Amino acid sequence: MKRIAFLLTVVALCHAKIMAQGEATYWYFGVNAGLDFSTGEPLLDLNGELVTNEGCGTISDANGQLLFYTDGISIWDRNHNQMSNGFGLLGDPSSTQSGIIIPQPGSSTIYFVFTVDSSAGDDGFRYSIVDMSLNNGNGDVTTAKNIELMTPTAEKISAVQHANGTDFWILAHEWGNNNFLAYQITPSGINENPVVSSVGTVHGDLNPGVLNPNIANTIGYLKISPNGKRLASAKFGGENSNIEIFDFNDNTGIVSNPILIGDYFNEVSSTSGAYGVEFSPDGKLLYVTDKDFNFNTNTPSSILHQFDITHTNAQDIINSDTILYQGNNVLGALQLAIDGKIYVSNSEKTAIDVIENPNTLGLGSNYQIGAVDLGGRIAKLGLPPFVQSLFNATFNTNNTCLGSETIFELFSEVDVSSAFWDFDDGTTSNLLSPTHIYTNPGSYRVTVDATIVGQSVTLSEEIIIYEIPVANTPIDYISCEDVDNDGLTLFDLNTKIDEIIGNQSSEDFSVLFFDSESDAISGINPLDFNYNASSSQTIFARLQNNFNSSCFDITSFDLNILERPDIVENITLYLCENQPLELNAEEGFDDYNWSTGQTSTSILVNSTGTYSVDVIRNYNTVPEISCYTTKTFTVIASNTATITDIEVEEWSTINSISVIAEGLGDYEFSIDDFIYQDSSTFSNLTQGEYIVYVRDKNGCGIISESVFVLGYPKFFTPNSDSHNPYWKIKFPSSERDFEILIYDRYGKQLASLDSDSIGWDGTYNGKLMPASDYWFVLKRPSKNKSYSGHFTLKR
Repeated sequence: MKRIAFLLTVVALCHAKIMAQGEATYWYFGVNAGLDFSTGEPLLDLNGELVTNEGCGTISDANGQLLFYTDGISIWDRNHNQMSNGFGLLGDPSSTQSGIIIPQPGSSTIYFVFTVDSSAGDDGFRYSIVDMSLNNGNGDVTTAKNIELMTPTAEKISAVQHANGTDFWILAHEWGNNNFLAYQITPSGINENPVVSSVGTVHGDLNPGVLNPNIANTIGYLKISPNGKRLASAKFGGENSNIEIFDFNDNTGIVSNPILIGDYFNEVSSTSGAYGVEFSPDGKLLYVTDKDFNFNTNTPSSILHQFDITHTNAQDIINSDTILYQGNNVLGALQLAIDGKIYVSNSEKTAIDVIENPNTLGLGSNYQIGAVDLGGRIAKLGLPPFVQSLFNATFNTNNTCLGSETIFELFSEVDVSSAFWDFDDGTTSNLLSPTHIYTNPGSYRVTVDATIVGQSVTLSEEIIIYEIPVANTPIDYISCEDVDNDGLTLFDLNTKIDEIIGNQSSEDFSVLFFDSESDAISGINPLDFNYNASSSQTIFARLQNNFNSSCFDITSFDLNILERPDIVENITLYLCENQPLELNAEEGFDDYNWSTGQTSTSILVNSTGTYSVDVIRNYNTVPEISCYTTKTFTVIASNTATITDIEVEEWSTINSISVIAEGLGDYEFSIDDFIYQDSSTFSNLTQGEYIVYVRDKNGCGIISESVFVLGYPKFFTPNSDSHNPYWKIKFPSSERDFEILIYDRYGKQLASLDSDSIGWDGTYNGKLMPASDYWFVLKRPSKNKSYSGHFTLKR
């Protein structure tokens, strides 16, 4: 067999952690809950002071160092102390997106804190300014506090970087109309004249002084895709709850081309409907939480949807829906993180959920409930929003097998003008998509410094280079065909694993088996280790790295099925009394092993029982293999019958003989030794002597006995010729004491016959008797019987 080595062209896909985009490193939300993404994975942070039901905002610097956080009313600094002027902001902890923090372009100290009031309240959409140079570098709110931009508005805001790579857009939605408001943030500050896009559905009714029945429509998240090209808005609140998807122009701030997904979400009451929204990092999928508080029965429920928004019409998007969760958990906000995953707030729980692979369509996106423990702190509905552009750049790593070309590729929806790669083994590259061959297995921290739309972005990912195992070629697996004659032979493929792995570590490598080379290469349709083969065939073994199954080697070996002797396997024989029985295995094979210990082709036995012999065929294989078939003889006793009685039904119109026989055998009966029958009774017999035969069906002999059936002639014709001149009754020669008396119709005795008589000749005292009926009496002293009857004399 030949060993076949493979390196997969693309073996792994890794999303880099965006370490330089550290503004989204720290999250504070819920009831004192906190997470730290500084290592690229969410770590528990129990320092947060924030308590909020929904809205919150957090900001760190580009290196991932915490700056401050807010619930839309108060602001806490990096030391978790409330800023001296950080109170009285006009957001609301019960506003869906109560706060978001955006740095002023070109400044390392100025940040805008945007807030929105709840339920389209009078405080509307406002901002305050934090200057990090104040309070010894811990920052404080300046006199620019609670500056109104628009009132009233819905509870939704979102931000993304401008197409120029410098500015930002902050978007809100007016209440009582369908106006999106896009405010541009530049190095000079906020342009308070927004770009207005009147598009999509109206959010609520503006009717001062009247209780607004659609006030729940203020609730729901607004998100822009990381690439700045799409916009999604969730409208909560019962019967008109919906999701709207738009195009967004990150150069002009214009919102356009609405796609309405309506009449699809919970519409039970004003406390139900679409709530959280989030885009996948590549912007192709949209995730939506759809909840119902159901206060009437206190049985809340939620659904987590995944929509494919590469489709361009509402029905196709609806048809693409994959439901990732449906149950009684109350799911709230969805937020993309710098590790490329989407986190899901699971209200009133001490852990939050995660979508592990948000770029993957369908259930492969891998929604995990309770994936991130909060150390006893409680999640509510909200998670902190960020400038969505933070999550736009990633890099892919393809092929992480030792000795093969590992391919690195930046992924961004906008132009990447330069890149500098450090592969962590002393080598670098300034190609945008370099390849690199590692010479040693192990962990490497790969870093790329890239310039994307004029901004420096550092991406870092720890990758592992895995060894490719060497699959040793095992000897062919030779086996005798199974004994159950079902056409399948069982092979235990586990017995080949040690041969294939050899001296390599079984903890690091494992073996799978396949019936085709293409399946082995693809790693699909592995065989059961207990494999049933119908004929000899080639098996392909894939030895793969347990930590990266794409690093593998392939070898093959043959399964050879050897035929067992084809003989009759079970036979029943009969042992006759005082006769030895020969048990004969079939000739033409190599060896014979009898249960008696004998090794000849045949043996003689003198007792009943079960005997067996292994009939063996030896094959000239290495090592030599012998295949055998066991032949079983069941020896049963039999013998010649003993006739204990013969019952004769005679002197009637239907004469019969019944034979009573005893013995060990299985008997059949005959009265001519030619035709035998199972029944021991013979009927419709004429008078005369018979020989009955009893034969053992098992070949142990025949016994016979004579028997006489008595009867009398009904007439005779004594006409001086030789035809029927005498009337007589035939008897067996052994019975000589009988007497026959003949009478005329008047009772006169005319003749007496015995065993020596030749019969009555139809005369009386020498005188011919007339043609007539005559009577007789038969006496059988030895049988203690007598009979009478009549016959006719004919002339």
